[in-house]
Amino acid sequence: MANRNGIAFSLVSLALTFVLFASSQINAQVDPSIAKVSPYCVKAMDKPFCSEVVKVADTWQEAITEVLSETIMQTKLAEPIMASLLRTLSPSDAKLKDNIGNGCKKSYNDALETLKEVEELLKTGDKTKSANTKISSAMSRLDDCEDEFKKVQMPIEFATFYKGSKKLLSTCLAVERTRPDLLN
Repeated sequence: MANRNGIAFSLVSLALTFVLFASSQINAQVDPSIAKVSPYCVKAMDKPFCSEVVKVADTWQEAITEVLSETIMQTKLAEPIMASLLRTLSPSDAKLKDNIGNGCKKSYNDALETLKEVEELLKTGDKTKSANTKISSAMSRLDDCEDEFKKVQMPIEFATFYKGSKKLLSTCLAVERTRPDLLN
């Protein structure tokens, strides 16, 4: 029963990631000149995606809180998704499978802790202006997970999840870079 719940949970989270990406792709395909880009997304690589994530924000603080919350939620889903997918992997070397699982778990846990630090920094005004560096650090930690798949191809389901995580972190960085006190 637990295995089925884990797989169902994984499928639901993958579906949510897909919906976010699909909506951003649909927005991008409509007419980019018509699509309204949020002022908090002017530095984003994927402006329609960013605008979709922060669409309810009226202030920079609301925008960064929204994208950071989405990113934290996505990062929290990594462990159950990875556990479920590792059960489907069949590398002949069990040690390799353990290394991938442990490495990615550590990478995502480190990224999650760093994002929580960013959340606290932003709540207190980030007077040291270190949120950007910490978000970049979280992104680097996810690259460490990708590195674990040097000997075994990353399963497509996790690759989609990983790309979604990276896209949300990139969006976090872009929104953080529009911080009003950094622009003055």
